[in-house]
Amino acid sequence: MGKVSMWLLWTTLLLVLPLGGLGPPLCPREPFYFLVAITKMLENKNDGSLYTPDNLLVCPAETLRCFRLELSVIGFEEGPSVGIVVFRLQRLLDTLGSRLWVTGQGPCPPCEGHPQRPVPLFLAKLLELLQGTCAQELPSA
Repeated sequence: MGKVSMWLLWTTLLLVLPLGGLGPPLCPREPFYFLVAITKMLENKNDGSLYTPDNLLVCPAETLRCFRLELSVIGFEEGPSVGIVVFRLQRLLDTLGSRLWVTGQGPCPPCEGHPQRPVPLFLAKLLELLQGTCAQELPSA
């Protein structure tokens, strides 16, 4: 788990900080910070698995909703200290999702239809979703 979580931390820092947090209001820094915090809090604790969407471009609103729901599992299983951070990340994802995505893009699989992946890979996919979405929203130079 150490290799994946360190990769997640460094990727976040290398991609988010030079871009100035990707600029408000579409891509604030806070979701990335909370994601890194959760990763660090779980570093040697969680060996479970969560439903993890593989294709982040199909049904983005539903994909985000699945990530949000699965984050609840982490918060519930890991206790109040992690739960508070998960709750804050979920609120930020709600806000971000309401600005970036539309629903109804065709047949979308239910959350339980996605493969189960280890928690570090789940968090890495959520980071990939945030990075991809924010990169699409950056203004052209």
